[in-house]
Amino acid sequence: SQKIVKLEADATSRKRPTADECWYATASLSKLHPDVVDRNNIRRKAMLQACGGGRDSITDSVVSTMLSQNTTDANSKAAFSNLKKEFPNWESLVEMEDLPRIESAIKVAGLAKTRAERMYNILLTVKKERGEASLDYIRDFSNEQIKQELSRFKGLGPKTISCVLLFALGRDEFPVDTHVLRITQKMGWVSSSGTSREQAYEYLNGVIPADLKMDLHCLLVQHGKVCHRCAANGRPQFPPKDGSKLDCPLVMISSWGGILPLQNLKSLAALRKMEA
Repeated sequence: SQKIVKLEADATSRKRPTADECWYATASLSKLHPDVVDRNNIRRKAMLQACGGGRDSITDSVVSTMLSQNTTDANSKAAFSNLKKEFPNWESLVEMEDLPRIESAIKVAGLAKTRAERMYNILLTVKKERGEASLDYIRDFSNEQIKQELSRFKGLGPKTISCVLLFALGRDEFPVDTHVLRITQKMGWVSSSGTSREQAYEYLNGVIPADLKMDLHCLLVQHGKVCHRCAANGRPQFPPKDGSKLDCPLVMISSWGGILPLQNLKSLAALRKMEA
C-alpha cells in the first residue's frame, strides 16, 4: 500500500531496520532480560517436540489472547484460568448458552460483557459451520488463509491473529502492540507520524529477520514495561524495584541511521559466531 511504501521512505534511503540493527537490539535486550529468551526457548522446545505443529489448542490461544487485550498479564491469566474451571471444554461453553456465567468467570480482566459476547459468538459460529466448537481446523492453513479466516470474527484484529500464528503455531510472525510500536518509532524503524499498529505490523513483519521475530517481539514488549525511556510518558508499568532507571541499550539506535558503529559491529560479529 502507499502507506507502507511511505514507511520505507521515511526510514531514509537505507531500508530499516537492517538485519544488523535487529540483531543488535535482540542481543542487547537479551542481556538485560534473559528470562524472556529462556521462556521462548521453552516454547520453541515444546513446538519442536510437537513436530512443529504447536502443542496447545489454537482455541485456547485465541481465547487467552483476547483476554490479554487492555489488561495486565496477571489479570488475563486469572481470567483464562477461571474460564477453564467454569467450563471444562469449549463445547460446554457453547451448549450452556450462559453469557452471564462467562462474564463472571472473566470479570477480573475487565470489559467482561464485550469479551464474553465475542468469545461466545466465535465459538457458536464455528460450531454451526463445522460441528465442533474448535478453531483447530486452521492448523494446516497458510498464514494468509489463517488471517483471512480469523479476521472475519469481531474482536480478532491483526495483533491477536499474529500472536496466534507466532505462539500457537510457531509461524514467523512479528506482532506489533503498543510497546513494540512506541519503541520501533523511537528507534526510527517506522515513522512516528501517524503510523498505526496495523501499518507498522505490515511493514515490520516483512523486514524483521524470521529467526529473530519471536525473541525481538517479546523483548520489546518486556522492555516497554520496565524502561523509563521506552515506556509511555516515561512511566513504566513495572519499574526497577530499587528505584533506579535501566541503562537503555536502544538509546543510540535512532542516531545510527541503520549503520552500526564499528565497535558494535565487532561485538555483534563475535556474538553471531558464538551462536552459530
